[in-house]
Amino acid sequence: MAETLSRPRRRPHAAPLLVPLLFVLAAGAGVFWIGTWARTTVVVLVRHAEAATDPSGNPDLSPEGEARVRGLGEFIASVLAGGKVDYLFAGDTRLAEQTAAPIANQFQLPINLLAPSDWDGLASRIKRDHRGKTVVVVGYANTIPGVVSRLSATNIAMSSDEYDSIYVIVMPSPGSARLFKLHYGPGNAPGKKPRVGPE
Repeated sequence: MAETLSRPRRRPHAAPLLVPLLFVLAAGAGVFWIGTWARTTVVVLVRHAEAATDPSGNPDLSPEGEARVRGLGEFIASVLAGGKVDYLFAGDTRLAEQTAAPIANQFQLPINLLAPSDWDGLASRIKRDHRGKTVVVVGYANTIPGVVSRLSATNIAMSSDEYDSIYVIVMPSPGSARLFKLHYGPGNAPGKKPRVGPE
């Protein structure tokens, strides 16, 4: 009696099934990547306003400084596309806190104080913890240039009497950072056209 040879059953190829699956996974990964990375971080840096004379070394704002910052919160709201700030940092001095106060009031935010030792790591902290957010930093002529440099790869210098400048760094992700310079206070109307880069 002759044996009948049974042919092995062919398994369907997995490739036609895997291609759509891989496409779905790739699309899902793309959406996740866009949601995670394609965000724009905006950092607004303001130097404290004019100081009163105080031999203690921790002065308050002068009357000129108080007048300058009176409309600072509204000014920042007017130049931001979304009119919104998510986080507010300020140096731990009266000058910085008093300059930050109108911003805190405008956006209903607490003022997160920075000790002198915090400034070197601030740029990394913003990139790590506040990606896709709008952050305002109130600092000093000797701290703002370093933060600007680390965030935008642009070097700036602030003179001792430069109290009306605001630096805005726009950091799309992915993309290159762009630096804008604005002026505020008496004689500088809200919404004034920014000049790109340092002056």
